[in-house]
Amino acid sequence: MRMPRPCIGLFTLAFGLSACGGGCGAQAATLAPAQASVPAGSTACDTAAGRVLNVGAGQTYAVPSAAAAVAQDGDVIRIAAADYRGDVTTWRRNNLTICGVGGRARLFADGNSADGKGIWVVSGSNVTVDSIEFRNARVNDRNGAGIRAEHGGWLRVRNSGFFDNENGILTHNVAGTSLVIEGCEFARSVVAGGLGHNLYVGRIDRLTVTGSHFHEATVGHNLKTRARESIIENSYLMDGPTGSSSYLADFAEGGRVVLRGNLFHKGPNAQNPSAISYGSEGLVHATNTLELTHNTMAITRSGGAFLQVRTGTQSVVLKANLFAGTGNQALMVGTYASGNAVQTSNVNALASQMPGAANITSPNFWPDAALQVSLDLGGVLDATYVRDAPRPFQLRAISGARKAGALQSAP
Repeated sequence: MRMPRPCIGLFTLAFGLSACGGGCGAQAATLAPAQASVPAGSTACDTAAGRVLNVGAGQTYAVPSAAAAVAQDGDVIRIAAADYRGDVTTWRRNNLTICGVGGRARLFADGNSADGKGIWVVSGSNVTVDSIEFRNARVNDRNGAGIRAEHGGWLRVRNSGFFDNENGILTHNVAGTSLVIEGCEFARSVVAGGLGHNLYVGRIDRLTVTGSHFHEATVGHNLKTRARESIIENSYLMDGPTGSSSYLADFAEGGRVVLRGNLFHKGPNAQNPSAISYGSEGLVHATNTLELTHNTMAITRSGGAFLQVRTGTQSVVLKANLFAGTGNQALMVGTYASGNAVQTSNVNALASQMPGAANITSPNFWPDAALQVSLDLGGVLDATYVRDAPRPFQLRAISGARKAGALQSAP
């Protein structure tokens, strides 16, 4: 089995998210603190203030569950990089910062689960998880997750990995809560006889994903969300040559969706003919808009479509994207009238002009010379697009006139 590559080129991000709304439970914090920025090359624990609980061989607490049992609000839990087998737990306290130290702490379910839900259940408010790997979560109801997110306020997951689980992260449906994912890898979700989703987000307020890599979901989706707002930026969502996901991204109930600077590959074994789906299970939010800016989408599966959109969507905006297929894809299908989409400076091409786009271990979406000459925009169409992702987990600043698609220069 291919071992995951470590997340490299960590970046600094800070988000101010809403406080927990009604329904968050007894552990909800009355005010969600701002998420502190993390210097490049550091973990969130390096700068977090609070009582420190050290976990690992020779430490006060041998395994993470022992620290979870005594944790108090505001604690910093430092877990030594090692393999922890069959150790599962629930984190109930608020404002925790939990990190792998000296590398990633790797958690293997080995047939165990916390509360029958997953390797970790996070039910406290405003929790940060950094540099942890979650592997092989399985439960009786086939919804085993690396993290079952039942948090109040926000949950922030950075520089972490989710491999071979039934679901990577699976969240609740609670208004007033948010999930932030930074520099993480989600791979090979699989459910025996069912749908394995690399990421499955319920009806929360906001999902934010930056600089992450989703690949090779099995029959299910690489990313599925029902959030009121979903912002996905500078990330890779891929089938590769053998992956068999349904949608690369499924925005099942609409909402405000912004896709900016992402790189998508839909492979020949994909289960669904459409790459991205919007509103397939209805439009339940007050605002239902879809915006794609500076994305690169490569499809090597014959037929199908880049987008599937439901009628009732208030607007579809497509700007400076690169759509590359096998020559027989529709841009948009579904009940939404495709002629109503607002399109600016998009480029259509063949996926064969990006021969490295299907490479899971080292994807390269930079097009051949013949296509490059068609991408220059001569200006800046989206002033907020200031970084591209030349490789998974890497962000680089960009300046000057832009090109259509995600990549602004060779990796």
